[in-house]
Amino acid sequence: MDFKEKIKAHQQGEHDFAAELMKLAQSEMVKTTMICKQVEQEFYNEEDGHYTLTFNRWRPKYTVKKNTAEYRLAYNIRIWLARYTKKANGMRRKYLFEGSQQSIYDDDALHTIYSTFAEHGFHYYKDDFDKVPSKVWDKIGYGNVYDEFMEFRNILPAINREKSKLLNQYTPLILESLNQVLSSVDLTRSEDEIIGFIAISTKRKVDRKLTKLLGTKVHNINGEKYYVTKEEIRKQQFIKTSAKYILQVNEDNLTSNQAVFYSMLKNVIQKEIDAINIAPFTFNEKGHLIGFNKRYFAMQMNMKESAFKNRLRRLKEKSKVTKEQLEAI
Repeated sequence: MDFKEKIKAHQQGEHDFAAELMKLAQSEMVKTTMICKQVEQEFYNEEDGHYTLTFNRWRPKYTVKKNTAEYRLAYNIRIWLARYTKKANGMRRKYLFEGSQQSIYDDDALHTIYSTFAEHGFHYYKDDFDKVPSKVWDKIGYGNVYDEFMEFRNILPAINREKSKLLNQYTPLILESLNQVLSSVDLTRSEDEIIGFIAISTKRKVDRKLTKLLGTKVHNINGEKYYVTKEEIRKQQFIKTSAKYILQVNEDNLTSNQAVFYSMLKNVIQKEIDAINIAPFTFNEKGHLIGFNKRYFAMQMNMKESAFKNRLRRLKEKSKVTKEQLEAI
């Protein structure tokens, strides 16, 4: 069956195309090539002044083995899975070698491993070191490179166990969303249009389902999407947050009109905090409160959003707080 025939068969209950795509996404569908780039980093000390050093940074380049509609969709799913499970990689931070590839080190273990592999025609990213076969070492030889490699290899079982838990949580949401989207595909559309529709619609449904499942708040700041659970927000004691701390305003510098606006806004914000309503606030990935939804609070104060933003901007410019004042709030 071709791509459209598979979708039609899925719609008629004769073929599980969603399962096929998921299986393909979790297969060895991509070829990995490690690419080394020269990266410059600036330094400064009193003796030498400003100076620049160059070091090697390796990154994986993934190439889909087949340019078919199925592979293109499966690759999208693969990316979603990788992004959701990458939090498990945080375990590496407990180890000294985690700094490798992040800054300049006299002995960069990853550069040694990657360059040695590439020299012998092998390309493996650190997340796949557990897939390196013995034939690699038969060719390279067991020595210092192998010892450094094993430092990275030995942490992977723990990382993969955590990734497995995350996959068990995320995979059913993708399959459920795919089944819903595939049933509504218009087969009169072009192949590219269908691929785009399935990918975009499925991801939107997955995001909504995940938010509902985990009780999370979704953020998309500077193009980076992340999820913050209510549990993480509770750990940062959101209920004890002060509206004064959120606004960070030096009240002594306000005009009389600004003081009235500030007092009203502070009361409205505090009311939402006391009600433990996290919806109109933004948080970082650890659950720390970092801002609020200006449109929402403009509506609460019966103001146009543009007017609200202008008054808030002028208020901030007029009354910046020092670090010492902020700590005292």
